[in-house]
Amino acid sequence: MALRITAIYLIISGVIGTIWPFLNIGQNHAEFEAQSLAYQLGSYGRELFISVAFVISGLGLLKYKLWARKVGLVALALAFFYGGNTMAWGWSSGKPPSNIIVYSYLACFFWYGIWFLILYRESTVAQLTSQGNKTASPPAA
Repeated sequence: MALRITAIYLIISGVIGTIWPFLNIGQNHAEFEAQSLAYQLGSYGRELFISVAFVISGLGLLKYKLWARKVGLVALALAFFYGGNTMAWGWSSGKPPSNIIVYSYLACFFWYGIWFLILYRESTVAQLTSQGNKTASPPAA
């Protein structure tokens, strides 16, 4: 059940993260707007890459593919690394003070850590392996 919930979370989060920049809901603070177009595209590209990885991982997990777990672990690690900074800038609507950065990374650590641990557990690997073998086996004659 936890694996299915994680897969659904990854898909929903990935879809929202993919359409987020197109709705102009992302980073709108003055410091971001003052950056060059290349910087802004790089920031949006990074977010898009992580969101697409979330969707791919979630869909793969629903089909019990073992590789999807690895994609999810990498995507969650990247989301933590970049998400803490993005959250800090969003909370402070500009350059964040150091205490906001610490709180942001703590919040991201706990949030992404929950999903990371669900995917990292041995029981998840066993479930993916056993279910994946059932779906990959040809029907008995």
